[in-house]
Amino acid sequence: MPRFLLGPRWLLWHAALVVVLVAFTLLGLWQLNRFEHHARSRADLPVVAIDDVLRPGGRLADDDVARRVTAIGTYDDARTRLVPGRKIDNRVGFLVVTPLRTAAGVLPVVRGWVAARSSAAIAAPAGRLTVTGRLQGSETSDQSAVDPLAQLPANEVPYVATFSLLETWPYSPRSVYDGYVVATREVPAGASTPVRVEAHSPSGGVGRWRNLAYALNWWLFGVAALFFWGSVVRRAVTERSGRSPVR
Repeated sequence: MPRFLLGPRWLLWHAALVVVLVAFTLLGLWQLNRFEHHARSRADLPVVAIDDVLRPGGRLADDDVARRVTAIGTYDDARTRLVPGRKIDNRVGFLVVTPLRTAAGVLPVVRGWVAARSSAAIAAPAGRLTVTGRLQGSETSDQSAVDPLAQLPANEVPYVATFSLLETWPYSPRSVYDGYVVATREVPAGASTPVRVEAHSPSGGVGRWRNLAYALNWWLFGVAALFFWGSVVRRAVTERSGRSPVR
């Protein structure tokens, strides 16, 4: 290395490069960690009270999808809604969605699946109870199994979403929890319960892959900074050589 590259001004350049490379490397690792965090299963996370992760009128965070939660309240059985066209073991039936009135608000609960509108299992248990289940984000119209132009009965909705439920429920949007809970247990249980359904596993969505792209971007910025530093050094060496006296 030419001795002039060890001068005070150049040492500042070298130090700046090191700082930039370290910063970009750490930022890339942080984004990579976020990417991996999205992919982790929520199965091992402890069960928490619904109000520890979500409040009525709030937004369900991606990181809380599939979290196991408990909620205490009473079912508003008169507001139970059925979601037609859902299959279990190649049988077509209905999801049963009942609002659970808690001390803080109204929590939509998918209590399970029934084969017919006349099933006795549709009736929700009376009285105060504890529901355990997994949080889910609202479904979209793409997940509906019915014709979007079809006229459904008053007690049915095409898919499980805060928006579609609020169209048939008298509750204020500010009082309803975002998304819904797929119940795995009710204590005390009713005389007859719907067939339990599986909650969807989180995929991480677009946000997960965005984190990976950001990680790669930070590392590419570091490579670009290294090439820029190298070009500056090469130009300085060339200019210094050009000014050297001819012997």
